Amino acid sequence: MTMTADWLKDKLLRLERKNAFDGSLVFGTSKFNKGTGRASRSLQPFQTLIDKDTGLIGSDLVRSRSCPVCGEAPGPGLFIKDGFRHVRCPKCGLIYVSLILREDIMIRYWREETAWLSVLHSTPQSDMDRLKFQYGLDVAEGILGESESPGKLLDIGAGAGDFALKAKERGWETTALELNPETADYLEREGIQVIVRPLELSDLPPGTFRLVTMWEVLEHLTDPRSVLLKARDLLTDDGLLLIVVPNAGSLVTRILHEKSNTFGGHSHLNHFDVGSLSTILDGTGFSISEMETILTELGSINNYLDFQDPYLGDAKEFWPYVTPELIHDKLWGSRLLVLARKGG
Repeated sequence: MTMTADWLKDKLLRLERKNAFDGSLVFGTSKFNKGTGRASRSLQPFQTLIDKDTGLIGSDLVRSRSCPVCGEAPGPGLFIKDGFRHVRCPKCGLIYVSLILREDIMIRYWREETAWLSVLHSTPQSDMDRLKFQYGLDVAEGILGESESPGKLLDIGAGAGDFALKAKERGWETTALELNPETADYLEREGIQVIVRPLELSDLPPGTFRLVTMWEVLEHLTDPRSVLLKARDLLTDDGLLLIVVPNAGSLVTRILHEKSNTFGGHSHLNHFDVGSLSTILDGTGFSISEMETILTELGSINNYLDFQDPYLGDAKEFWPYVTPELIHDKLWGSRLLVLARKGG
């Protein structure tokens, strides 16, 4: 059901809806992570390729890069995790992986990766995602305004395909871009057009889509600027871009540092916060309409502060005054949700 734009101003309603798809709050952190399979999946598929002397992935498998936001040479190293060096850009502040897997290895990984798909297909995750995707569409449609029909939508990096299906249910003429053949086949059977190649190799005409979405995609891209520029060209003049990325400025990441599961250099290459995400959007011709956070990861915070495993512990509340409302007011949630229009 499409909601009118008035609800966007209702802070308490928006918080209530965000809490409803926050798995840590709904199920408890340990139960959610075990129920979705996060606790058992392999977080590092390239562990055997790490050089024991340097702690880094073998040099023949990686290539170097400068800051993908501003082009500055790599800044000081913050830490090495699972064979990948994470650095902070001295100019724009982006935390990113400076030595990344070669493009051929990366593409093969995404085409063959199934462990994360099993997480996305789990019942607890699917239940939470349905509510999350509905929330995102409600925000986007509220900003776009009412129309006879929603229009055309491009979902870049369709993942398990649930968002593309939700958008189709809502009346959007949906196209999905996804490299994983399992998801591509599934969506095609459901009547959704699928492009099984990188965006830069697609032949989509400019000015086609009223809404372009990237749900936790930008952090995986070797060159996020070029993809954002392409996405901008594909939007209609009144179109909207929806992005969700892990928030490097979140409270959970600031507390856990490299222990945070958001850091995984084989696939999470770019770690945006409010400042760096604003910078890259501005630099690629977007004007931000809405920026907020979703998902608190309060349970992980409480577990870590109680000396338990942050993702599998069952600690009680540690800071009673650190609430979901406070976290989202401060933009400390573990994911940034941003909607942006073309132009200044």
